[in-house]
Amino acid sequence: MFMFKLHSIAGRIAVGVITGLSIGILLALTMPLYAMPIMSKFSAGTILLFMLMGFTLGLVGMFDRHPLFGFKLNWVNRGIIAGIVFTLIYILIGYDTLALIMQACLERFSFFPRWMNSPFWMLIDGSIIGLIISYTETKFAKEGSSLPLQ
Repeated sequence: MFMFKLHSIAGRIAVGVITGLSIGILLALTMPLYAMPIMSKFSAGTILLFMLMGFTLGLVGMFDRHPLFGFKLNWVNRGIIAGIVFTLIYILIGYDTLALIMQACLERFSFFPRWMNSPFWMLIDGSIIGLIISYTETKFAKEGSSLPLQ
């Protein structure tokens, strides 16, 4: 059925890419709420970014401890770190577009406080998305240095 074992690095990568693709498509489908077209370069970049986050989390899932700093890398730590790093890159590259989306969000939805007008608030969202991807990979394909490559 599959060309890989689900409890492997390849399984983690596949689960992560599929989860990232799903989240990216859901985010792209919400673009019309913020006066952005669904089919745009920004939407395509959003989908690719979250697929890459899933791919990276799949690869990093084989580490039990951080190779440089030595702290424990469980699914929570991996998800938060990757989510913040990838979302920070997303914000720095697409700051102007994200600022327009945040402004449209504040105008359309009255429950958001007016002081939340900076795209850097998306770092919280990114860490949550990283947690979702990392949890999904760990739940379905396990984690740790004992995982086989296939």
